[in-house]
Amino acid sequence: MVWIADNVYEVKTRAVSMFLYTAEDSPICFDTGIIEAPIKREFDALGFKPENVEYVFLTHTDRDHVAGLGLFKNANVYLSVDEEQMINRTTPRFLGFVHNAPLKKAYALLKNGDIVQAGQTRIEAVATPGHTPGSMSYLVNGSILFVGDTLALREGKVRPFSRRKLGDMIHMDIATQTESIKKLAKLKNISLMVTAHTGFTTDFQSAMNDWI
Repeated sequence: MVWIADNVYEVKTRAVSMFLYTAEDSPICFDTGIIEAPIKREFDALGFKPENVEYVFLTHTDRDHVAGLGLFKNANVYLSVDEEQMINRTTPRFLGFVHNAPLKKAYALLKNGDIVQAGQTRIEAVATPGHTPGSMSYLVNGSILFVGDTLALREGKVRPFSRRKLGDMIHMDIATQTESIKKLAKLKNISLMVTAHTGFTTDFQSAMNDWI
């Protein structure tokens, strides 16, 4: 587990990270990683129990972001209303027939602009479709932004998440994802932006210069 800043910790499993926001008695989780065992070890090291987590916010439902969900047995789980199509076999993820697995836990659906008050922590849902139709970013207390796979950071600058030759396979709608990045670039007062695969930045304005 790595401390980033502002009560934010990263737990990395393989090439993907989930994140804990620890300003509350129990951490608030953003995504759940891909392998349960190392996540459990990292929680133990920090003195938290996954079963005591009350809130999990999913940026989308690809396996590398949701496979650890079973650890959080008592959490309220949130995802975008536009992402439900990815787990109810309405919309395939790859090749026209490969679907994301259903979640093995009840969940609540959020629309763009919805607010969840988690104790003293305010989480705003920001729809950022493109990687999947329901990809969603989360803005914590107006200043900490979790973006999942909406974008990548490369040498401190925001870039599309994948190289172009893989884009059509990884992203379901590249043009829409580009508009989502431009949407995020308009946000103000961001002190920390965190991605799921390519690190974080505390210089949001500089990172977003090419998208304004």
